[in-house]
Amino acid sequence: MNKVGLTNLNTNRLELRIPTINEQHRLWEILINENVNALYFPTPDRIFNKYNLNRTNIEDLKKAREIFTEQLSDWERQEPFYKQKIDSIMNEDDVNRFTWSIFLKGTDIVIGQITCQPKDDMPEDIRDVGWYIDPNYQGQGFATEAAEAVLDYMFNVVDILEIQTSAASINPASWKIMERLGFKYIGEKPSTYFSGDEILNVKEYYGNKELFLNRPKKNRS
Repeated sequence: MNKVGLTNLNTNRLELRIPTINEQHRLWEILINENVNALYFPTPDRIFNKYNLNRTNIEDLKKAREIFTEQLSDWERQEPFYKQKIDSIMNEDDVNRFTWSIFLKGTDIVIGQITCQPKDDMPEDIRDVGWYIDPNYQGQGFATEAAEAVLDYMFNVVDILEIQTSAASINPASWKIMERLGFKYIGEKPSTYFSGDEILNVKEYYGNKELFLNRPKKNRS
């Protein structure tokens, strides 16, 4: 794996920029939309641990989610975390280094974020990829376009080994993107996502450079 710095990436319609504090409040506004965070952001482990909640109990899942969304909705509480994240990116801390703010090309309109971060207890050349897009810009292929640029950079420049990622089973918008990127479906496992009184699975996917480069041409932007 190459120790390279973060750089801006460009696509036909997007600019993936090194994050600054300037756009973080807008990204937070996008993220607190329940239609975004309910599928992008699983409830953090720290919530279950702090309040002694069970991940397999639907009532505990609901309580944990309520606590998390209440914390997330408070900008004054969240702002220090955003500032800390920007500082870690500037210091090339690998936990946050490969994070980009997604802008419409030639504008200062930020529409989302994409990351390619280490997985817990895994070597640093095995990564997870994730993104969120402003609902006003969903369904237009922007997530696929951003993900292709990031994976091209991560496989060909950073030289990571593989991607291991997942998406909620009721979020086909995300897992179909993974399939378009050439990822292989591995299976499903329980998650902290839920719908009503039903605990949902996540679909797990695996990808590497060969799979990405040999994805069907019709799937390429």
